[in-house]
Amino acid sequence: MDHREIINEHFQAESTQERIKDYIRDDISAAVEALLFASPMPLGVSQLARLVGRDRLLIPAIIDRLNLHYAETGRSFRIERFNDSYRFYTIPEFDKFISRLAEIPRPSRLSRAALEVLSIIAYRQPVVKSEIERIRGIDSDGVIRTLLERGLIAVSGKSDSPGRPLLYKTTEEFLEFFGISDISLLPRPDNDIGAGEQPRTISLVRPPENLPPEDSDEAE
Repeated sequence: MDHREIINEHFQAESTQERIKDYIRDDISAAVEALLFASPMPLGVSQLARLVGRDRLLIPAIIDRLNLHYAETGRSFRIERFNDSYRFYTIPEFDKFISRLAEIPRPSRLSRAALEVLSIIAYRQPVVKSEIERIRGIDSDGVIRTLLERGLIAVSGKSDSPGRPLLYKTTEEFLEFFGISDISLLPRPDNDIGAGEQPRTISLVRPPENLPPEDSDEAE
């Protein structure tokens, strides 16, 4: 092997090592990005260093590299330092768009009566109004009408029983409202709902801001 071949092999080895270093560095940067994206709270330098398995002194350089990449690629966000922690933020140029989120109506809360009727329909569907009222022990016309208007329940047909009463079922909006993808994912009741029983043992999960108010207004 002549001198030129030795030099070429040397440079190829160095090039391979640099590519490996770049890959590792990119992999760690992506890990830091993922952690900051997933965390609801700012993450400290020590936390990030421990989670990605690197020296805490390297974290600021990783953050700077990410921010440089965001700037070069025209991203709408950056990572900012908050005391001794880091978090994502949106650059001011996009504030006018984000402020429009506040204009989107938030779903109103459901009354306790509405949650009772929804619970019965969700677990017994398709179900007629008379069965709902037999379980609750109270007239439910107003609650059913409200739930129909809000799109949380729908008429699924008519029963074969005398008078052909309407059957009710939950809708896609119901699934979205309670944050589930399928009716089978509803929590199991502590015991079955029978005639004359109050559906207190059924828990329909809803994010905290939409917990039912402490009222029992049947019209809501």
